[in-house]
Amino acid sequence: MSTLVAETNFKNEEVKKSLSPTRAGLDSLPKSLVNGNANKDNADKPPKLKIFIGYDPREDIAYEVCRYSLLKRSSIPVEITPIKQSELRGKGLYWRERGKLESTEFSFSRFLTPHLADYEGWAMFVDCDFLYLGDIKELTDLIDDRFAIMCVQHDYAPKETTKMDGAVQTVYPRKNWSSMVLYNCSHPKNGILTPEVVNTESGAFLHRFQWLEDDEIGEIPFVWNFLVGHNRVVEGDSSTFPKAIHYTLGGPWFEAWKDCEFGDLWLKELEEYKKAKEKKVDS
Repeated sequence: MSTLVAETNFKNEEVKKSLSPTRAGLDSLPKSLVNGNANKDNADKPPKLKIFIGYDPREDIAYEVCRYSLLKRSSIPVEITPIKQSELRGKGLYWRERGKLESTEFSFSRFLTPHLADYEGWAMFVDCDFLYLGDIKELTDLIDDRFAIMCVQHDYAPKETTKMDGAVQTVYPRKNWSSMVLYNCSHPKNGILTPEVVNTESGAFLHRFQWLEDDEIGEIPFVWNFLVGHNRVVEGDSSTFPKAIHYTLGGPWFEAWKDCEFGDLWLKELEEYKKAKEKKVDS
């Protein structure tokens, strides 16, 4: 099997990353982690990017690796918080019953992101089944205040009937658009996303962004939500090399997907995460 090598510029050095086309937490750690280079003078510190990662207990390790990959490569300050349904219910922010077609605990709670960010600045939501290969600063450089949200606008209609650990696969317009979203939290239209609306509106209204006009949705290059099994790397074309791999059908943390495309990259990141965890415990 051939190996594609993507050359990326990281910390002013040309680093070669092997992209092989082959494809649950630390209770002692705080729920939010801050990373990045900050100046000593608090007044000169750049604002932290708030990142909310969807959390499901059966995918705890996927969350940990996603968080680790973000922090490892980020050159800007970021604050990472898991969206845990149990905590949201305890705070009275989430009360809707789980539907049969909801494959994760954060199928709808993800849309609380602007509320959790106090409707201020920009914040990102991302599913836990992502692996980041690029610096999140490159993504924030694409932010355009004209838009209420920005996302990868996939044309995705999966043929599989199940995914992950046997969850039902569903097909609908704008599928996977909501799996990674940059929210302009202070945009007037996003004020609509109150806990009441998130708990009562339909899946179509939320996942298709029906509270927005089409021209209020900005587009991000697909490499920031590279769907395993759908998107393709073109050898010699760096614009197709993934910056964030999305194991949307299931990742190596599920037995059925242990040999999935790009699975070797996730497993390598898992080993690095484990070593970093052990080192932190020993120190």
